[in-house]
Amino acid sequence: MKKKKINKKSIIILSIIILIILIEIINPIKLYNKHVLKQLNYSNSSAETILKFKLKDDILKNKYNEALDIILASKEYQNDNYKIYKELNYYEINNYVSLVNSLIKKGYHAKDINNILKNSKEDEVKSFLENDYDKDISKYLQYDFSLLRNYNRYKEYYKKESLDYEDVVVQVNIGLDKEYYTDYNEIKKFSKTMLINKYNGLVQDFVPDDLILVDEEYAVDKKQKGNKEMVEAFIKMSDDCFKEIGSKVLIRSGYRDYKSQEDTYNLYLKTYGKKYAEEYVAHPGFSEHQTGLAIDIKAESSNTFEGTKESKWLLENAYKYGFILRYSKNTEDITGYNYESWHYRYLGVELATKVKESKLTYDEYYIRNLNK
Repeated sequence: MKKKKINKKSIIILSIIILIILIEIINPIKLYNKHVLKQLNYSNSSAETILKFKLKDDILKNKYNEALDIILASKEYQNDNYKIYKELNYYEINNYVSLVNSLIKKGYHAKDINNILKNSKEDEVKSFLENDYDKDISKYLQYDFSLLRNYNRYKEYYKKESLDYEDVVVQVNIGLDKEYYTDYNEIKKFSKTMLINKYNGLVQDFVPDDLILVDEEYAVDKKQKGNKEMVEAFIKMSDDCFKEIGSKVLIRSGYRDYKSQEDTYNLYLKTYGKKYAEEYVAHPGFSEHQTGLAIDIKAESSNTFEGTKESKWLLENAYKYGFILRYSKNTEDITGYNYESWHYRYLGVELATKVKESKLTYDEYYIRNLNK
């Protein structure tokens, strides 16, 4: 059997191909560039894309960008969108790159895209993308606490109220654009920071953590209960109040279960009528007292509370023990309740101090800083 002669020309061509492949694999310049990009924390896949589209010089002018890294490594990378990509922040949301591309196609730029994605879920963004381009989007979504799912409500509320955009966002997030006790959030888990109002209610069988009886020395009767941490803070506050002004404060009403709230609301309704009951008494399940963190306080020196030396002392000092006056003067439009000089809420010293310094209601503070 005769051996086939290998064509000299074929050998040369094959050698050239192998050489090109080897140069590509062992290319020292390319290896160095990849190393530089990896030093900035860009992935190998991102580095490949950066070098392919000759973006290295521009990339090296800036700090590492997580969003850009993820997009560059994606098969959905579109080089025409690069200038927008590099100004984006990364948010953990399903199909991030696909959503970014869809928003760019819709006409949105980096600032808008960051605002749209920051507190959103994939289905919310997809629903939003069904609408036409909206040039006003960042007027409402510029704040850290803005929510894309509330965007249409923001716009409607802005038409009705003489408020700036920030106040519109805060008040809609609280729920002030809706009727009381409608379309409310149902809360099942205890938290020291929990917000309970006419838009956030507790499940019927909710019982706070660490519920204890209050020593009768610090309460009007033997039946008062509260969260252990709150009760201990109250005792210290009452003792210090006595040391400073010669009179202590007492818990007149602490924890109330769902049934007792029903009884109280029905009593007020029957005695004073619906208007008064709605202003001063929460519907069952919507009272802070069910959290075990709220108390109505009695002054030892008087059967009234407002204007007493104890009430004045609390206004100045309660935050040092973790308590805030929950329903202060001229905040009825926000809290939904008239001024109650006796109603205090426990938050812990650090948070109570921040709320007091902010001069905001707890509803507003919560929406701006704690509504995660």
